[in-house]
Amino acid sequence: MSRYIPAEGQADFPALENQILDWWSAERIFEKSIEQRSEGPDWVFYDGPPGTNGKPHIGHMLQSSLKDLWPRYKTMQGFRVLRKAGWDTHGLPVELKAERELGIEDKSQIPAYGVEKFMEYCRSTVFRFKGDWEQSIRRIGRFLDLSDPYATLTNDYIQSDWWVIRQIWDKGLLYRDFRIMPYCARCGTTLSSFEVAQGYQDVMDLTLTARFPVVGLERTYFLAWTTTPWTLIGNTALALNPELDYVFVEVDGDTLILARELVESVLDGHAFRLVKTVKGRELDGMAYTPLWDFFAGPDTEGRVPHHALMGDFVTAEDGTGIVHLALYGEDDYRMIKRDNLPRIQHVDETGHFIEGCGPYTGRYFKADGLDLEILKDLQSRGLLQHKHKHTHSYPHCYKCENPLMYFARTSWFIRTSAVREQLLAANAEINWYPGYIKDGRFGNWLENNIDWGVSRDRYWGSPMPIWSCACGKQLCVASKAELQQYVSQPMDQELDLHAPWIDYVEVSCPDCSARMTREPYLLDCWFNAGLMPWGQFGYPAKPGSEALFENQYPADFICEGLDQTRGWFYTLLALSTILTGRSSFRNVICTGLIADKDGRKMSKTLGNVVDPGELFERFGADAVRWTFYNSHPWGQKRYSDDLVRDAVRDIVIPYWNIYSFFVTYANIDGWTFDGQPGQLSELDRWIRSASVRVIGQVEQALEGYDVYTASTALLAYIEDLSNWYIRRSRTRFWKSEDGADKQAAFSTLYRCIRDLTLILAPFLPFVTETVYQRLIRRAEPGLPESVHLCRWPDVSHEQRDEVLESEMSLVTHAVNLGRSLRSRHNIKTRQPLRKMLLVVGRESDDAFVHRMEGLIREELNVRQVEISRREEDLVHLSVKANYRELGRFFAKRMPEAAAIIADWGMSEIETLEAGGTIDVLGVAVGLEGIAIQREEREGLIVITEQGFTVALDTELDEDLLQEGLARELVNRIQTLRKESELDVTDRIRLQLAGSPAVLAAAEAHREYICRETLAVSLDMVSANGALKPVTLNEEEAAIGLERSAGED
Repeated sequence: MSRYIPAEGQADFPALENQILDWWSAERIFEKSIEQRSEGPDWVFYDGPPGTNGKPHIGHMLQSSLKDLWPRYKTMQGFRVLRKAGWDTHGLPVELKAERELGIEDKSQIPAYGVEKFMEYCRSTVFRFKGDWEQSIRRIGRFLDLSDPYATLTNDYIQSDWWVIRQIWDKGLLYRDFRIMPYCARCGTTLSSFEVAQGYQDVMDLTLTARFPVVGLERTYFLAWTTTPWTLIGNTALALNPELDYVFVEVDGDTLILARELVESVLDGHAFRLVKTVKGRELDGMAYTPLWDFFAGPDTEGRVPHHALMGDFVTAEDGTGIVHLALYGEDDYRMIKRDNLPRIQHVDETGHFIEGCGPYTGRYFKADGLDLEILKDLQSRGLLQHKHKHTHSYPHCYKCENPLMYFARTSWFIRTSAVREQLLAANAEINWYPGYIKDGRFGNWLENNIDWGVSRDRYWGSPMPIWSCACGKQLCVASKAELQQYVSQPMDQELDLHAPWIDYVEVSCPDCSARMTREPYLLDCWFNAGLMPWGQFGYPAKPGSEALFENQYPADFICEGLDQTRGWFYTLLALSTILTGRSSFRNVICTGLIADKDGRKMSKTLGNVVDPGELFERFGADAVRWTFYNSHPWGQKRYSDDLVRDAVRDIVIPYWNIYSFFVTYANIDGWTFDGQPGQLSELDRWIRSASVRVIGQVEQALEGYDVYTASTALLAYIEDLSNWYIRRSRTRFWKSEDGADKQAAFSTLYRCIRDLTLILAPFLPFVTETVYQRLIRRAEPGLPESVHLCRWPDVSHEQRDEVLESEMSLVTHAVNLGRSLRSRHNIKTRQPLRKMLLVVGRESDDAFVHRMEGLIREELNVRQVEISRREEDLVHLSVKANYRELGRFFAKRMPEAAAIIADWGMSEIETLEAGGTIDVLGVAVGLEGIAIQREEREGLIVITEQGFTVALDTELDEDLLQEGLARELVNRIQTLRKESELDVTDRIRLQLAGSPAVLAAAEAHREYICRETLAVSLDMVSANGALKPVTLNEEEAAIGLERSAGED
């Protein structure tokens, strides 16, 4: 019975992964990874809570892959990493889905349906796809505590919401105000500035420049441009800059008033006569007739609209230099408030025009054709100056995608502008990946930070814990227990803290004993998400939460999409800075979006959505994970199945084949690990040094949150191990005698596989676990039961031999150049060549290459290696002046300089290639000033790269051609062995028929053929149907083989 479990002939990686998943679960490997690090320091990871009312997609798998990598790595370093899962269960997405499923068209229909019924339905939907999320998290191999997740809808979490808002209240940073807010009429709620930032869309709108008749001046008009014609009906005033120059110009008998700098662009070639120029301040108070008389005249308080105001915000950059003011813009509202003008709000909360708007009453503010109707109305009355279509970026609701409007509302705000400097200071301490986000996208956002509108006019969310009394008293409570102090009857312990149930509680005013009323708002769901460092533990109301919070704050690492710079990343930082004076996270990776292979956004409509579960079952989760590791996480990624196939080909299969090779021969030899390295060859010492190097490279990269550098180092090492060390050591494992060299090869390769398995485990958790169980634990039964319970390899720099690595790098570079030459000139690898010629620069390199000569010969299939330090031995060198580069320096003396340069030889070339310069007629000429031409000597093919020159002698005689045929024959026999499903140790009997050339080659290399193919006999026979026909270098042959029973 084999000591080590051999690899299957065709590994089914998805099936192996499912077996590992079941084993992890049965053996509680994740739980043990925490329990066994209970005495270690905490390394804290926060999982941004995903919404569970939709299925996970491929972008979530990118984030899951990264979120799993570092916690696994840090666990191996001895840290305790808790990894608590969380679910985002509040907010507009939940309500919108409920509305669609219930046939509710908009928010206004919810009371008729029944608020309680609606809330219960929302609750019933939030975990609809929780199982899909848990399965995808499990299937990608992510270790995450799904047994005790936090959820934003629980009373514990809501009480954390209340406690945090109370801290902000106590600091005087929470206030109520009536102001212009981004507002979604479809959803019936305001949005925060960072929510708005996520919903901009480029749209083409009809824009117009309107004429506002000046009172008392015949045929005289102010000109004002707008991109939102619907707001003109609610026009209140016009704003001009007091310091700008304005002109009165006559056009076709009408006098137009506009900024002097914009006359040409506005009139667009129309002839005009300048009447006069004035400063804006001279027009202050000038009255005009509104475009419609729906709101003309004073309001009930005697406030008079429709005159010119002065505003410093007005510029002459575009438009007319005159701004039309209505109650739908922040600057507009500020001016209206400053000058105590009527607040004309001609559109209601649903986005429809109110009664009294004439033919527009009841129309939706973004109804198709509305802008055109307004334009035609103005045109019919001579009040339209100009119209055109304008493409601009307009805010839309980031959830329902309807256009927003800026609407005057009463809302609650967190005064984040008051802590701007603290936010910037906290951001300076965060390590951002990529680094340019810190002072770029995120830093700029903080620099321009405005107060956070934190209240929402919806139903499903955390209720704002502020109660008001008619006497003016207000309470902001931090917990259910505190609220009980103002309630005469004991509250139900199971009371749902959501509205409307919380509003059934009768709260008495502590000042006058009257019943208080709760502010009818919810807290922004981004506020919910941003306080998860506290909310995940129900801090501080839930027993035991304080100790948990202290151990798990701040986070060492978070990872989400780049869009979260204006979402979760911001709210995490804002709340933690206000409450603790520092950031709640130290390191953050921002991931990019995943598009399809053509760069298009994935959508069901386009049919290009990728199902992660289907990928896992086709390719395996390890391959999917590696696809995300093998590039920087940020920036847009174009997904295709080919990328996952590449991952299987480039990392999973090569690693599997290394294990398979080792186990095959370890089982044949009955090898056991005795802990002794043995008598190491130079090749052994080199690969062990390379192993130490890659451990350090991966560790350094992961400490810097650089997954791409880590993956690149791993790929390079696997290439060294499989395509250099194993290829060059293969015959050492085949030896029949049990010598010291063979034992050193086994010991060396085993240690390399063990170290590679450990450092690869956080990246490819499944295949490494499989190799660990099948090989490593069987070789060393005393090791931990899972690779994911192991410690990270402990190595020191002293274990490296950098000189040897450098020398071997020279040899591998030479071999790679030789392979490249063969490929370029279509010379088969199995065709031996007479010799390789190599230019070596240093004497010390010369000695090492001589020692490695046998290795180079075998690897390049050449019979001889000649070493030189003179490139002239391989090529004819000539130098020409670069006229384009040097002409400006030598001018008329260029021919003279060119003649001097043409006489240069190798010594001058070496000077320039080393970075030096040579004086020519008083000008320092460098390498860029010349062109070096290399002409191959007859019979040689030559390649020069990075100052390194390799040549191959391509002349073939009969002896070389025969050996080439023999090697081709061995290759076909080995293929036939595999097709016959023979064991690698099986002896065979061979029969061969073929052309005279084939038979002659086989006879000349009989011993070689039999040794390589484990043949006990080789008989030349006549062609017959039992033999398999093959072609060897255009020569016909036929092969037959059978297992030689009882032969050793």
